[in-house]
Amino acid sequence: MLETCEREHIDLIIMGSHGAEGLKELFIGSNAEKVVRHSNTPVLVIKNEHKHFDIKEFVFASDFKNDNKETYAQAVKLAKLFDAKIHLLYVNTPSNFVTTATSKVRIFDFIEGQDHNNYTINIYNDETVEKGILNFSKIINADLIGISTHGRQGIAHFFNGSISEDLVNHANRPVITFKI
Repeated sequence: MLETCEREHIDLIIMGSHGAEGLKELFIGSNAEKVVRHSNTPVLVIKNEHKHFDIKEFVFASDFKNDNKETYAQAVKLAKLFDAKIHLLYVNTPSNFVTTATSKVRIFDFIEGQDHNNYTINIYNDETVEKGILNFSKIINADLIGISTHGRQGIAHFFNGSISEDLVNHANRPVITFKI
């Protein structure tokens, strides 16, 4: 499938998923998780039935470092197609705390040059990045969660994990991943 996406210049992969839990999640993972890990094409994972798939509230969670700028440009294109508001989200955790002022400067530097003005800036504190994204998305009733992924594999994936893959497995809302 991934070779076909490259050869045919596919813009988006859309998948359904039931997720994975417990030992299966730890050692095998879901099919969607594997596609997210290996795909250079954005992957939209939908878990629940949506009679009318419409995106108005789009959470784009990031660390807002410069290696993610291209993924944000892809998110902006998607938001414009749906006339959606992007909620830029930085999640502060106890182990990786950044002040609100520093976070806002980083976000403004990150979005500079993009012509999408329908956005909010949000700094949210939680125990983990994944919990912060899920909790914030619930509060604003997000239609879609977007996140960048490095697509780590092997030992790097085992030790560092993947927030995007965890979201694909645990979020009840649709999740779109963009490869860095």
